[in-house]
Amino acid sequence: MWCNEESGCCGVCVSPPLPKSSNFPKQEVSSELKIFSWAHASAAKPPEEGIMRICAIVLSLFLLAPAIAASAQHLELGGFGSYGNFDLPPFPASAVGLGGRVDVGLVSHLALEGEASYDFKHPSVQILVNGLSTNVTTLRLGVVHENGGFKVQSKKGSFFLFFKGGILNFLPDVRTTTVVNAVTKSQPQSGNSLTESVFYPGGGISFYAGPLGMRVDAGDEIYWDNGAHHNLRVTFGPTIRF
Repeated sequence: MWCNEESGCCGVCVSPPLPKSSNFPKQEVSSELKIFSWAHASAAKPPEEGIMRICAIVLSLFLLAPAIAASAQHLELGGFGSYGNFDLPPFPASAVGLGGRVDVGLVSHLALEGEASYDFKHPSVQILVNGLSTNVTTLRLGVVHENGGFKVQSKKGSFFLFFKGGILNFLPDVRTTTVVNAVTKSQPQSGNSLTESVFYPGGGISFYAGPLGMRVDAGDEIYWDNGAHHNLRVTFGPTIRF
């Protein structure tokens, strides 16, 4: 309500309706394809934030390594490459990445283990031809993994099982290019990031030659969002034991 004291006129102020928010940019790629939309998306975050978080975790582990080693039976540091499958159509179904981990031996058959890694973005392309126009949509998905838990191992650590919990942080990008009569218009858009809690069981084998070793493992990163989602993950890389 407003009033003008000089003219004695009054009126009612009506606010325009707010636009409905969208958690993820809606793109129609084809009549049979529905773009993945996050059910519970958080505020958008740039991919660099996830990478910086991993670097901070790895740096902290190396700085704390001497103090941890003094109170543990053994300390093992490692780096690894990873391969994973994700059921998030229409984004790419596979992903590769790099990461690091630390093991702290509590007793001969039990260790605490923490790891962090980043899966690099690579494109999946969808093309829609509609009359005189052609839409080319490029979808990319980066994934940040942060997990920690227990590793149950044989006496020398050659065979092991692990049971971890942590988070997956999905970082989607969508870019649509429209071509009409040889005129090109590009519309880059970034979707909101999504963080999911995960349970990560698995197992593997390690080979050692003195303090140096090589580790291969596989597990299932499970998160729940309208049901359980199973994501195969394989890692492999060198280790050093103190």
